Amino acid sequence: MEVTKQGGNNDLTFVILDIDGRNVVNSSFAGSINWGLTAQNPFGHVVLTSGAIKNFTFGFPTPLRYAKSLKLSVKVNEPGVAQIVANVIHGK
Repeated sequence: MEVTKQGGNNDLTFVILDIDGRNVVNSSFAGSINWGLTAQNPFGHVVLTSGAIKNFTFGFPTPLRYAKSLKLSVKVNEPGVAQIVANVIHGK
């Protein structure tokens, strides 16, 4: 999954992934950057920055399975966010 954010001034925008009603990911851009997840790492969780654009990517070593629902959401807790674009790559 990936979420791209344009703008904002403190990175307190949270990316949330729930599968079948269970939380799998709930992390802010700021938290991920503070944890040093700004380069390839064994966790599959990376935030990349290019100017005012920040891309939050989360991958898993094996495909995730869901029976009823896969919900990706974003909670914006900062002013100045102009745009959010999100994608989930999933199989059958």
